[in-house]
Amino acid sequence: MEYSLEKPKVSIIIPTYNSGETLTKCLESIHGQTYPFFEVIIIDNFSSDNTLRIANEFGAKIIRQRCNPAFARNIGIANSTGKYILFLDSDQVLSPQVVKECLEKCKNGKAGMVAIPEVFVGKGFWSSCSAVWKNCYQKIKLREDGKNVFQGEPRFFGRNQIIRAGMFNKNLLWGEDYEFYERIRRIDVKGILCKSRIYHFEPASLRRILFKIFRYGRSMPTYSQQTRQQTFLLIFRNSWLTFKAVFKEYKESFPLIIGCAILLFLKTCSIMLGVSMDRLTHNSKG
Repeated sequence: MEYSLEKPKVSIIIPTYNSGETLTKCLESIHGQTYPFFEVIIIDNFSSDNTLRIANEFGAKIIRQRCNPAFARNIGIANSTGKYILFLDSDQVLSPQVVKECLEKCKNGKAGMVAIPEVFVGKGFWSSCSAVWKNCYQKIKLREDGKNVFQGEPRFFGRNQIIRAGMFNKNLLWGEDYEFYERIRRIDVKGILCKSRIYHFEPASLRRILFKIFRYGRSMPTYSQQTRQQTFLLIFRNSWLTFKAVFKEYKESFPLIIGCAILLFLKTCSIMLGVSMDRLTHNSKG
């Protein structure tokens, strides 16, 4: 397939680890894009399920590397050939116009990065509670800041802009996208918002939801140290505002409200356990 200045290639970078449950839908949505000039690069953290088989079936370029998502993105960037880069997670699905619209925004709006609205989707009770919570959390951030700080950072960039900003901080497991956004914004890269959406599927089980939060908790102290931001106070404040928004918007669904309340409590415990484990690890090394 030939590429030109009018039809530049887009490199779509996806970190994976045992992503077989969601990767097929993710890749189907990529191949269903109205803009066909792209490559898919999968950086796999040595999955033991059918992730690699699915990636091969869709013709993706596969790189196997022990790494976290931030480092995986850097590896993908280094091995990409597109003028533009879209970062995607294996549990996300693109609406058909995303890539085309992002390119148009970059060309017509002369932007170097594009934010894509994200809608969380749940299947099953706990997954639905988590999706409702995150969707309400985004509304709170939009209302408070005029931008969606932790959930809606830009995902589509000019490749040269990423390199100029210094790539992702591979030491961060949580908040690496926001930390990168703050750096790229400081070098005056123009950002713009598109209308097309990404749909993000929440984990199906409560155990997987809490384990994910636990891992983020272990990384939060590192994030706070490197960015010098009071992360915990901001999260707890916005969590309280989010719960009020859930109660107001879903007051007719009492089980959902109770589920979100329980989930908030369990997530808080998971975060604190992760933070404690991180401190114990650092103290033992010291």
